Amino acid sequence: MTDKSKQSKTLKQLQEENELLRIRVAYFEKLEALAHKKSKTP
Repeated sequence: MTDKSKQSKTLKQLQEENELLRIRVAYFEKLEALAHKKSKTP
């Protein structure tokens, strides 16, 4: 991503992207927790 494309994003676009990334992080954290839980079960 170039500096120009970063600057062209509006605050609303950045907030929407941030929200999507937060959702993805939460999803992957839950997935990881489930994987750890599963691997501990004999």
